[in-house]
Amino acid sequence: MAHWVSEFAGVDLNPGFAPNYRESMNTSTSTHTPAGTRHPGLGLVLAGGLVAGALDLTFAFLFYGPSGATPVRILQFIASGLLGQGSFQMGLQSAALGAFCHFFISVCAAGIYYLASLRFALLTRRIILAGAIFGILVFLTMRFVVVPLSAVKSGPMKLRSVIGELCSHVILFGMPIAYAVSRAAQRRIRRLD
Repeated sequence: MAHWVSEFAGVDLNPGFAPNYRESMNTSTSTHTPAGTRHPGLGLVLAGGLVAGALDLTFAFLFYGPSGATPVRILQFIASGLLGQGSFQMGLQSAALGAFCHFFISVCAAGIYYLASLRFALLTRRIILAGAIFGILVFLTMRFVVVPLSAVKSGPMKLRSVIGELCSHVILFGMPIAYAVSRAAQRRIRRLD
């Protein structure tokens, strides 16, 4: 206890003990890096995924709302990928699960884009083109891989929905993720300099 008191007060209670103690305490030999410095752009990638998910979900609410689809019903539809048709009888619980699934997929998509950008610099240099292509790929993956493997009962999409959702995925999903990852790459490069 006296040791901590002496350190706090700046008084050396035992000058003969460990004469280089103060110097050893001031030098850093720790390999621990503060949070966020090892991968300084990951916060931007996370934010990009969340923003893209929010924009895509807002699009769905506005695009399908005039047809009678409520936000809760849209979120329950997303949850029906895991729960099946029972999702529509579960109220806000399945809507919350749908929101979680939607944002989880969005953040994972941003993470995938980030990892791909580590290998292909074009993804961070040509963000409009790369974001548009990524948005189309995400749309196609969701439509032809994820949805068929899920418990969702869905038929063919109307042309209006295909066009609307493609535009949403290109502009509101792919491009924000590409922009966020581009900013993360800039931080990564500045850190290396």
